[in-house]
Amino acid sequence: MKTVLIARDQDPNNTDDRAALVARLLDLIEHTNAAIDRHTNQEQPDKLAIRQYTELRDEYVQEFADLVQPIGLIIQR
Repeated sequence: MKTVLIARDQDPNNTDDRAALVARLLDLIEHTNAAIDRHTNQEQPDKLAIRQYTELRDEYVQEFADLVQPIGLIIQR
């Protein structure tokens, strides 16, 4: 299942909307990183869960990069 926080044609127009989305994406990335760490540090790491959470984090990071690109920020991975 692909998660899309903002439709590509509905980018936020004002600073408050953009700030709220940035904060939400950062929170999602942080929680997803924690899930990756949990599954990685298990006695028997769950490779499927790690891969799925990594893909989800990559989607969040891409959305974040797309969101901040118009204001001149470039996200390096």
